[in-house]
Amino acid sequence: MKAEIAEPGRMTQSGSSLLKLIQNNTMPILDLFVRESIQNSLDAKSDTDPYVTVVFNTGKFLARELNSELEGITEALNSRFPLDEYNFIAVRDTNTVGLTGKLHYDEVTDNNYGNLLKLIYEISKPQEEEGAGGSWGLGKTVYFRVGIGLVIYYSRIKNEYGKYESRLAASLVENEMQKDSLIPAFKGKLKRGIAWWGKKIGENKTQPVTDDEYINKILKLFSIKPYNGEATGTTVIIPYINDKRLLENNQIEYIDGEDNIIRPYWQNSVEEYLKIAVQRWYAPRLNNKFYPYGKYLRVKVNESGISNNLIEPVFKIEQALYNRAITKADNLDDILNNSEAITKYENISVRNVLENTVAGTIAYTKVKLDLLKMTYPDNKPSPYMYFNCEIGDKIKNKPLMSFTRKPGMIVSYESIGAWVDGIGMTDKDEFILAIFVLNSDNKLTALKGKSSLEEYIRKSEMADHTSWSDYSIGTINPRIVSRIQALVNKKIAKEFSVDDEENVSKLNSGLGKLFGELLLPPENFGKKPSAGVNGKKVNSKHVEKHKNVVFTLNNESIKYLGQSLEIEMQLKSRCKIKRSSILLAIDSETGTISFYDWENKMGLDVPFYIKNISILFEKYDDISENSENIILDENTLSVKYNDIECKLLNSTKGRGYAINFESLEKHMYTVNIYVTLYMIKRDIKPAFLVKMDEGDN
Repeated sequence: MKAEIAEPGRMTQSGSSLLKLIQNNTMPILDLFVRESIQNSLDAKSDTDPYVTVVFNTGKFLARELNSELEGITEALNSRFPLDEYNFIAVRDTNTVGLTGKLHYDEVTDNNYGNLLKLIYEISKPQEEEGAGGSWGLGKTVYFRVGIGLVIYYSRIKNEYGKYESRLAASLVENEMQKDSLIPAFKGKLKRGIAWWGKKIGENKTQPVTDDEYINKILKLFSIKPYNGEATGTTVIIPYINDKRLLENNQIEYIDGEDNIIRPYWQNSVEEYLKIAVQRWYAPRLNNKFYPYGKYLRVKVNESGISNNLIEPVFKIEQALYNRAITKADNLDDILNNSEAITKYENISVRNVLENTVAGTIAYTKVKLDLLKMTYPDNKPSPYMYFNCEIGDKIKNKPLMSFTRKPGMIVSYESIGAWVDGIGMTDKDEFILAIFVLNSDNKLTALKGKSSLEEYIRKSEMADHTSWSDYSIGTINPRIVSRIQALVNKKIAKEFSVDDEENVSKLNSGLGKLFGELLLPPENFGKKPSAGVNGKKVNSKHVEKHKNVVFTLNNESIKYLGQSLEIEMQLKSRCKIKRSSILLAIDSETGTISFYDWENKMGLDVPFYIKNISILFEKYDDISENSENIILDENTLSVKYNDIECKLLNSTKGRGYAINFESLEKHMYTVNIYVTLYMIKRDIKPAFLVKMDEGDN
């Protein structure tokens, strides 16, 4: 195949920058590869069969025979890889449309690039169909990280004339700054570290090969059969993989009671690892005829199918929970049916922002070790190992939460953070497992155009699709994700109540200021933020009445979100005023210390700061209001509402420390405020102070 070497130019990516585009250095590369490759296949589903089949192949190939087909880097490859055989990994789908579209940019009209150009020759060209896996188009860069950056693409399509057509091309993305880089400079120009191979159609210009005889020759090097008959699909081949490096990449180290390292069996073989990774991320869609959004998924690894009887118990439970969430049925023929496990599903309703208040469904269960087959003679590993989560406590088990939207891929497994904080831990012989399934077809009424909830959440995911987060559109932030998380916490915690005094947060309040005990949870806080010291109840609201304003903080609303606290408060003026402020300060034994004194006089970094604020006006000059969310954060420090300017004030070092309301004329107002406080240190107490002008006096 002839080489096409990417030339330097303005606003172009280099190989080294492409390799860094997905900034995920914590998830194992094999997991990223499985997630992305299967999602690409599911996004390209055809209309022929009720399922999409994906096959992973591993094996060896003859290095020199492949190298001789790659013009321009043959000798460099032979020098770097002197042995006869090396390992490869391939992923192949059928019942998909394949890499459709034009063969070269010269043929593209109306920006209709097609799958082929998007996958092989483009970055940041995402799938545009609603419900597709990605909205960034960067996930495919993981292919370059699995091996040495060399990727071969083979596809068979049914073209626009109704005829079957095969296509094959190769690409290489490498760090052009390394001394042993493979791609030569083109005509003495700067290296970009990117090249393609295919059929030559001009000087330094190629397109995929369509000659079946030559394509079969390349496939034979990897013992891969061509598509035939009416079959269409895509095969991605990655040569020169390092099995040991892939199996050790970002693996969590587990220790038993005698401080011996536990190595799960799937970390000894790429083939076994792939089988677990497929179940880990696609349990909701794997062999699942209940999957409601189209085709379900079937997977083989080296021609060995992952059948239902081979799926690990913990992933059978994941699928059983998913099916209960989508069918709202109890008596399903699955692992949870007729078991002693306590299993429930409940709708999560979010008001005022959705066409239908149901944002999704949470299904959850508490299971014993025997259902997970962790007892003799099976001795299966812990769910933490299957989910690749840290084991943070050796005496108790933290709950394990997963969440998913329309494509049926698990976004993440969470054992700490906003999804599970507030849910009590269980004893060592049982686990709480839960899955939240988004109501993807719901619509947002808070945004223009009534975009779907699926698309809103999809756009909140980062390029590696490992989390959901709230974001603002204009001045509106519906806060859907944080509200879902809070309700999920509440429902599961209520069901699996643990009256353990050691797990109850101790809260306190003061007069004139809010002391840190009310805001600062201990390391193992529980689900009862309203419980007081010595078993006494703290008032559900802390109210301070000043001369011109009333400041209220809702104790029961405080949410512990991992590294952050979310606090609900209200400021109500008692007369017309021009200015009022709520200031964050540091509480100490000798009194409160301002942010200015802490940073400038004491020379210290602040232990916490205001990350963002959501503001809603309830009344304005005695007229009831229902304002849109006003969001203040590092990007938006000031927003004007009628005559009142709402500001997030930053310290000299750029840390948020105050909320300020100021107007040209005097006004009476009631404003509800939601503050997200980011905690850098958990052993120093925060305090809130209220400051106002003198009104009409």
